[in-house]
Amino acid sequence: MSSESLISVVDDDASLRQALLQLLRSLGLRGLAFESAEAFLASGELDNTNLVITDIHMPGMSGIDLKRELDARGSTVPVIMITAKTEASVMERARACKPSCLLPKPFDSEEFIACVERALSL
Repeated sequence: MSSESLISVVDDDASLRQALLQLLRSLGLRGLAFESAEAFLASGELDNTNLVITDIHMPGMSGIDLKRELDARGSTVPVIMITAKTEASVMERARACKPSCLLPKPFDSEEFIACVERALSL
């Protein structure tokens, strides 16, 4: 993992965004936080982003919709999806988008770090 990597965290939960940013910083990684998929897409940071971490369930565009939009734009940036809703139908829809990792909340920080390391090594 390189400290040059930029990780964009997209989640409507401010406390989780900040916790993830702090964890990433503790690993020596740079992170930016966005409260919505729309805010991330409008930011112009997609081209600078090496990894997207997104919640699946958010007001407006969901994390699944965000991954589909990134694919439609031809982006190859890896995406880690996190979700508190683990119903089979939600998990199937998420897996169909082929995220780098799919983590149910609450997740273990070691499991999260392993997902980040795998995604950045692609």
